[in-house]
Amino acid sequence: MHKIFLVANKSTMKMEIISEEIIKPSTPTPYHLKTFKLSLLDQLTLHSYTPILLLYHESEILPSTDVLKKSLSETLTQYYPFAGRLQKDGITVDCGDHGVVFVEAKIFGCALSNFLRNPKYDTQMLLFPEGFLWKGSCTDQSFLACQVTSFEGGGMTVAVSISHKVADGSTIAAFLTNWAAMARGEVIIRSQPMILARSIPCSDIGYPVPEIVMEKCSNCVTKRYVFDAKRIAGLKESVGGLVENPTKVQVVTAYLYKCAIAASFEKSGCFRKSTWIQLVNMRPRITPPLPENSVGNFSWYFTISNGDESERSLSSLVLDLQQGIKDVCNGGDNHDHNNLDLRDWLMDVRDYAENVKELFDDVDVYRCTSLCKRPFYEMDFGWGCPKWVTMADVQVKNTFVLFDTADGDGIEAMVSLEKDDMTLFQCNQYFQP
Repeated sequence: MHKIFLVANKSTMKMEIISEEIIKPSTPTPYHLKTFKLSLLDQLTLHSYTPILLLYHESEILPSTDVLKKSLSETLTQYYPFAGRLQKDGITVDCGDHGVVFVEAKIFGCALSNFLRNPKYDTQMLLFPEGFLWKGSCTDQSFLACQVTSFEGGGMTVAVSISHKVADGSTIAAFLTNWAAMARGEVIIRSQPMILARSIPCSDIGYPVPEIVMEKCSNCVTKRYVFDAKRIAGLKESVGGLVENPTKVQVVTAYLYKCAIAASFEKSGCFRKSTWIQLVNMRPRITPPLPENSVGNFSWYFTISNGDESERSLSSLVLDLQQGIKDVCNGGDNHDHNNLDLRDWLMDVRDYAENVKELFDDVDVYRCTSLCKRPFYEMDFGWGCPKWVTMADVQVKNTFVLFDTADGDGIEAMVSLEKDDMTLFQCNQYFQP
């Protein structure tokens, strides 16, 4: 089977699907683990698949996909919910070893280096299993789909698309780390992953949760901006004396929001109130902390706003971000603020979430997720670490995703805005070549 794609230079790029199959856990899931209900945070998470792409150096030596399939099967015995299916009630997972999608493909007429220079959305689609790129509902569908694609001139990609209903950023990183170690033949000496839906208190939500699906925007543009160590140092210097110990994520996040506010004001010609939603990994903030390889959703968010101002200083936005972290952790002025009681916090989340929608009425909403400090650049399946780690273009407006750069010193920011907003957004010194 072939797919034909016409690239910008009018040459033809052809992709051949070599194989497509379902990979099941190497060991059947025990009977007592066959079903469970999604946790509170899983239920509150929108229906969307997260598409992560790992790109590896061009090389004539290509690994055997048999090794990848075997190691994936072994890994699924620990991450058995991924091989299950969400039932029609929207909260029950049948862990009956239904399996996950695995596709092997090859690209002809295009070198990996060409893709790296021009990673357009239409090209990205070829590197993910068909139908799973930003897929919506996962009901009665595979929670996980993988595709390994080799390029004619050397190099390859590993793409995974995982339902957000069973995995957040930390879960994805832990799963890939485990799979890569299995592929290298390493024996992982660590405890079994904690399946959060089985391990944490899960009280009845008490109200119906609609099936929330990401609303795609046909007029959206996604661009990637790299903040290297020098640029980040400049941002930190600009808030020096006003902010105590700002992190690189905080200064970059604040800068992105500042530019978004400015673009919105210039576009409309008047003040528009806006809210920035920042996701936080809550695992280390619970007492006792939850392991990073715990499976499921355990992220929550805080918000900051431009209030009644059409322009905000960078330092004030960084201070708001620092306070937001404290507030979401009930830390107040306690700099440790990693002391939440799990049960009490989940009850607060349940009560807060019921009326959250009305908080964002009549305001511009920007959403940000940081995947920094995750070991994505350490995913060595046996042929070296990835050259680049990214996510497929986000076809949802006002979305920001942060990754570490390959050297670990910088940040790569994925920004998805409507076309007119993007034109104004990038008119800034830090976004120039």
